[in-house]
Amino acid sequence: MKRQVIIGIVLLFLLNQFSYYFDTFAISSENPWYFDQINIYGAWKLTNGSRDITIAVIDSGIDFSHPELQNVAWINEDEIANNSIDDDNNGYIDDIHGWDFVSNDSIPGPEEDDPIHWHATFIAGIIAAPTNGEGTAGVAPNVTIMDIRVLKSDNYQGTTLEGLGDAIRYAVDNGADVINLSLQYYSESEDYHDDIVYAIENNVAVVSITGNSWLSYGGGKEIMSYPGAYDEVIAVGATNYDREKADYSNYGEWTELVAPVGDEGTGIKGTYPPEGYVFGWGTSFAAPQIAGIIALMKSLNNTISVEEIRKILRETATDLGDEGKDKYFGYGLVNATAALNKLMGIEDEQIPIPSKPIYPAFIIGGISLIVATVVITLITQKKKN
Repeated sequence: MKRQVIIGIVLLFLLNQFSYYFDTFAISSENPWYFDQINIYGAWKLTNGSRDITIAVIDSGIDFSHPELQNVAWINEDEIANNSIDDDNNGYIDDIHGWDFVSNDSIPGPEEDDPIHWHATFIAGIIAAPTNGEGTAGVAPNVTIMDIRVLKSDNYQGTTLEGLGDAIRYAVDNGADVINLSLQYYSESEDYHDDIVYAIENNVAVVSITGNSWLSYGGGKEIMSYPGAYDEVIAVGATNYDREKADYSNYGEWTELVAPVGDEGTGIKGTYPPEGYVFGWGTSFAAPQIAGIIALMKSLNNTISVEEIRKILRETATDLGDEGKDKYFGYGLVNATAALNKLMGIEDEQIPIPSKPIYPAFIIGGISLIVATVVITLITQKKKN
């Protein structure tokens, strides 16, 4: 079944209305503000991840040539590169780092002419960029990332989502421990749902988003989007710097957790292909924070079940909004240190939130640059006879 996806990318800039501008501008090595809010540093005292733990990023394709990502790619050790033989008999020839379900080949990296070519690269940086004091750093800097491409867009208005179910099964069958799905659609699909159930049955956690509704369309809405709304999936919303629900973040009773992404002026800095950095916000960048923390948990205990992981994350989250679980924040703001401490039976401690950061890198030669993340809406079409 083929499904049509309408994609909206909000780009606010002072350049011209038909193009956008990214640059490899210098970024301070200062630690990201959201690291304090998710309490990551205490977690790193226990682990910064294991090379044996893999997160599958099912998205637009990752540019592993970026300086921050050159050592994070998952490697299929049972496959011999470029010999045109399916050495491991998994049905995919020469799949060394993953698979491209759009082009149906072994090179899942992004296409430069694709307007969303940067999206997966940005997400990969949030997960696993090294803590080297340059550019940015990832939540789980020592894990590996499996690159699986399902998104393609020829313009800002439309893209095609193909092979999502196959992509999920590929991730599971080839050893992924966590799956990140920073995409949304507004109709259920038993085809894809079955594949998500397959992942959970094989103890692979699936993390997705509550979705975005930008202010120009009325802001975040109480509306179900998938795969986040499936019971088996951890649905993640976004908060701003002040730990309020971000204006764009959709919500509902199916919201499980939130992570800090910010908004205009306090977004997340991320890796942009081929070697740059940009700032962005949106729920797409909340989910990989949770995926990274789950990878840290599995680095300490790789037999822990998905349900145990969810239970710990829920019980250790910082409660926001109404007391207890609510439709805006779910169980609350993820707390990495508390989660890992609970996993290991260690008494937890809290740390204060720092002063609000200032990002001079938003100004490039007098041009104001703000980048927002991708919003995906899926419209089911009947298969043509």
